[in-house]
Amino acid sequence: MVGIPGAGKTTWAKEHPQYVYVGSDEIRKELFGKELTVRGYRKVHRLMMQRAISHLESGHDVVMDSAHVSIRARKKVLKGLPPGIDVVAVHIDTAVPQALKNNRMRDRHVPRIGIMFLGKKLEVPSEGEGFAKVLHITKDFT
Repeated sequence: MVGIPGAGKTTWAKEHPQYVYVGSDEIRKELFGKELTVRGYRKVHRLMMQRAISHLESGHDVVMDSAHVSIRARKKVLKGLPPGIDVVAVHIDTAVPQALKNNRMRDRHVPRIGIMFLGKKLEVPSEGEGFAKVLHITKDFT
């Protein structure tokens, strides 16, 4: 998954139950008791990779729900996966104003500055990064 907080990544992932769901928010909640914390970034992402690889090795398709807004972050994921895996990037393309609106409508709220910062930092994924395919999803929030 690729997209800023509030874009609709988790919603998209949960709408596709054919994929095993592995999400950084759920791992943060499991480890630290809450989804919104910057503590343990490396540990959270290491566990996310371990769980995803375990499911892939068991023959399941996996959706990794985390922002992955930078080429650098996605490169780490691609590098850490077993060879021969066809990786599809699902980019939830949501403008910052809509993500801020979505954020206000959910139970947990990402700080506004975080959404705005990641909106500026977002690098749109491309197949040139090593993905077998990139899906660009634009959700209609009207």
